[in-house]
Amino acid sequence: MEELKSNLTTTDTVQELQQKLLSKAKSNIGFRFYALYDKLYREDVLRKAWEKVKANKGVEGIDGLSLEDIEREGVELFLQRIEKELKEKSYRPQPSKRVYIPKSDGRLRPLSIPTIKDRVVQSALRIVIEPIFEADFEDCSYGFRPNRSAQQAAGEVRKLLNFGYTQVVETDIEDCFGTIPHRELLDMIAKRIVDGKILWLVKLILKAGVVTEDNRIHKDIKGTPQGGAISPLLANIYLNNIDKGWKPITNTARLIRYADDLLILSKYKADGYKIKLEQMVNKLKLNLKPQKTRILNTNQEGFEFLGFRFVRGISSKTHKLTTYYFPAQKAVNNIKQRIRQVADHRCPKKAETIARELFPILRGWVNYFRVANSSEVFSKVRYYTAQRMRKFICRRGQRSGYGYKRYSDKYLYGKLGLYNDYRVLWAKAL
Repeated sequence: MEELKSNLTTTDTVQELQQKLLSKAKSNIGFRFYALYDKLYREDVLRKAWEKVKANKGVEGIDGLSLEDIEREGVELFLQRIEKELKEKSYRPQPSKRVYIPKSDGRLRPLSIPTIKDRVVQSALRIVIEPIFEADFEDCSYGFRPNRSAQQAAGEVRKLLNFGYTQVVETDIEDCFGTIPHRELLDMIAKRIVDGKILWLVKLILKAGVVTEDNRIHKDIKGTPQGGAISPLLANIYLNNIDKGWKPITNTARLIRYADDLLILSKYKADGYKIKLEQMVNKLKLNLKPQKTRILNTNQEGFEFLGFRFVRGISSKTHKLTTYYFPAQKAVNNIKQRIRQVADHRCPKKAETIARELFPILRGWVNYFRVANSSEVFSKVRYYTAQRMRKFICRRGQRSGYGYKRYSDKYLYGKLGLYNDYRVLWAKAL
């Protein structure tokens, strides 16, 4: 609990506010909060919200106002305007800008980009109400929560598999963020928050809509603004009903949820649990994705979850059946593609610049998978990166081959500063 409190934010006064809200919510599960709206436009809360938005380095919304534009005109003036609008209740969110990002299966996923002002308001709202709902969330939920991560979820899956929960249902919710019904979501928020101004603001955000390709504003009675700062919290509030509904049967089957990705792990046949989960999801007016729903015995086949691949095998140390997890092939292909894109010999950059650009990409990818049995995969990625760097240098210098002798590891990792920290952290756990 203390760790949660200390990591909700790094601003002392905002941290104190969140600690009080969390403590109150924890001490009285049935308590409903009546006076929260004035906390939104506190100077320290808005400043913290701005810092969060700036750290995410997002693009501008439909108003065309960028982070640089706001800093050039003055952040204090920008925040004062937001404070005034919220205090006078004249604030009205603008529609989000619709963009599409490619998915691994070739399809496009729609993303809604609110204006920076709207993102700051959403971040401030999240700062105030998140501790209240954190008090109610279950331990089986890992996505988009303070001090919770995909690595922790993967570690829990591995532990349960080793405990004999080897019958698995894997699935996710079809278009979860786009199909959450507004009325039901607001009803769930109102179970904890009865401040009418807060509910009014949440409704405004949900109803703001998006600007479509034909330049029309589309509004709906369902869906959260995917791409907005508040959207993950709203989804967790709604899907918490699944977590709580599953809690009574955790001794026979365990649920692991990361946002809209779900796993059920059981010691027995999982067909009945699949039906139960489907009924719970349908009751929330949502649906499981048929093409991604399957039941499997992990003693016979592996599966993927959150970028990791889980397989059962005989341990070379204990000679007993155990669980191994490591980066899935899709994750390996993705990092290789990014390396190719950066280390493209047609790019008119110096080798030092390419190494510098690759550094945060490789560091982030390796840190994500460092907790798993990733040594073998890391060796392959390290070799592939060095190979692409040598090829880049040779091509830029109009030389043939890969230059293994000319450009040694000492040159790549010493002079150029190519990322080279591929340690894993799993050895003690096996």
